[in-house]
Amino acid sequence: MRDRVTVALILLGVTFSASAGLPLAAAESRVFHVRDFGAVADGKTDAGDAIRAAIAAAMEAANAADTPVEVVLEAGVYRVRPNRPREACFGIYQASNLTVRGAGKETKIVITDPAAGGFSLALCRNVRLSDLVLDYDPLPFCQGTIRAVDVEAGSFDLDVEEGYPTPAAESFLQAIEPYGKWGMIMDPGTRRIRSGTPDHYMTPRWEHREGRVWRFFTAAEHYRRNLASMRVGDSYVHLARGNGSTVLAQGCDGIRIDNLVIHAAPGLAVGLVGNRGEIAVRGLEVRFAPGTNRLLTTDADGVHCQQNRSGPLIENCFFEGMADDAVNIYAPPNVLREIRSPTQWLVSPGCLVLPNDRLQVLDPKTGQLRGEVQALEVKAEQRALLLTLSQPFEGAVAGKDHLSADTLYNRDACGAGFQIRGNHMRGNRRYGCLLRAGSGIVENNTFEDTTGAGVVLTNEPDWPEGPVPWGITIRGNRFLRGGTCLGYADSPNGAALSVRATRIGHGLADAEAICNVIIENNEFQDRAGSALFIGGARQVDVRHNRIQAASNAELRRDGPAILIERSSSVTLTDNSVSDPRHGTTAAVEIGANVPPAERGVIMSDLDAKLSPQAQTVRDLRTGSR
Repeated sequence: MRDRVTVALILLGVTFSASAGLPLAAAESRVFHVRDFGAVADGKTDAGDAIRAAIAAAMEAANAADTPVEVVLEAGVYRVRPNRPREACFGIYQASNLTVRGAGKETKIVITDPAAGGFSLALCRNVRLSDLVLDYDPLPFCQGTIRAVDVEAGSFDLDVEEGYPTPAAESFLQAIEPYGKWGMIMDPGTRRIRSGTPDHYMTPRWEHREGRVWRFFTAAEHYRRNLASMRVGDSYVHLARGNGSTVLAQGCDGIRIDNLVIHAAPGLAVGLVGNRGEIAVRGLEVRFAPGTNRLLTTDADGVHCQQNRSGPLIENCFFEGMADDAVNIYAPPNVLREIRSPTQWLVSPGCLVLPNDRLQVLDPKTGQLRGEVQALEVKAEQRALLLTLSQPFEGAVAGKDHLSADTLYNRDACGAGFQIRGNHMRGNRRYGCLLRAGSGIVENNTFEDTTGAGVVLTNEPDWPEGPVPWGITIRGNRFLRGGTCLGYADSPNGAALSVRATRIGHGLADAEAICNVIIENNEFQDRAGSALFIGGARQVDVRHNRIQAASNAELRRDGPAILIERSSSVTLTDNSVSDPRHGTTAAVEIGANVPPAERGVIMSDLDAKLSPQAQTVRDLRTGSR
């Protein structure tokens, strides 16, 4: 994606209407068939210009008559390329009441520039994409077999499989720095990262050896050491990660994505940035292309949500094989650069701020929320924003960057009010849902074999991203296995579901910053670490959850099923833990940094079936029992 400063400054020039985006008009749409503009769906002829012409004609008609329009792609395979390399194939700007739809899985678009995006929607109103399949040829990654490993030299040799591009291709050479050139050890049987290995190797340079064999060199000392996990004969995938998203919507007022199938992407499958009104993704499938042995789908997230002013609805979707999170919701920070008066602050333009927006003020060094401010006026000033606050605010700290200064996170531009329902997330790298927002619900989803946690509620001042979450319900979900890569379930706070406030240095926050979380009626099976971690939180209600594991299920570290650290007002009601594994030390462990007695934890009706060596409750505040 483009850098955050550029996005924020672009969005600063947008004047949102007072009303949210309305549903697509009920009036009869005028239909534009791409075949009438010369598009040939034979899988050979480039149809990009014809489809662009159909979209342009539809947009002109919609603007002239203020009527809904549809662009229809009939069944077939449409090969397309962008007008200019590395740009989106279909740039749609300031369209209104536009639908672009296919005939379902019988309509396939194949993008022939592996660095290009698919659809890029900007400043549109009530736009819908539906019933299409999108893929790439050539692919934005390669895969093959490890032929040699040299830990001391920090290098390994990859024999690239026939039918996949080699790292000599421009898309690999021009991949974004520093996070575009890396790869993963894969298990070809499961199409997942091999258990017990790191989840990525940064390899910024490589050289040709012979034939289809390439030697890759790791980026830093810890990546060199991690080569000890690599074996000759391993399968490996190497990314050409770029800014191209299969679908990217920015600054739109009403966006719907229905029944798309995405087999590959150089970046995000779907990117949603700075939108408002209805933001809905239904029936999206990010999955391996049938009839292939691909080890990867997208080079980045499934649905990536940044700075949205409405909570996105993500419903009845399927995600697998991605190189990053299935769903990611957050806002970047505004760094407090200068305090001109108690009511006038100069901040970085990392996130769009509009008049009356509410912003958390975070001390990143401790993870403590200093409070909240409201911006009455916002002015642009030399790549910065000058905020006039509704009332004086004392105690904030200004500085040059997010490590030295307080950071502001916009509660009104973080995707608060999100709904994530009925989705299946399977086998992707990192997390099922990474949530830095509030007032949301995660309900009736399945998180299966994600390399990290299924759901994470957190803030990330190091990255930096936020805000600190609040008011979230996690209900009726299934968490199946997962966490098997190094650094996840084997970490002290690794869990299938993690509620964790953080400070600079990736440590647990010194304050109980996350608040008002309900975790109920979830099922956890064969977790590789803890099922649930609660840290730096308050007012957390954990009820009617079922945690179970088979005796032979993989366990990455010894520890409890539920771990509570530096939290207060945590209530556990009618939860059960059935886990005979010797490494499970307790059903519940309460850390020494939790307040005493019921101010910290209230517990009732805990049903525990554990190995004889395990404790039902291990309370480090008063000693074990």
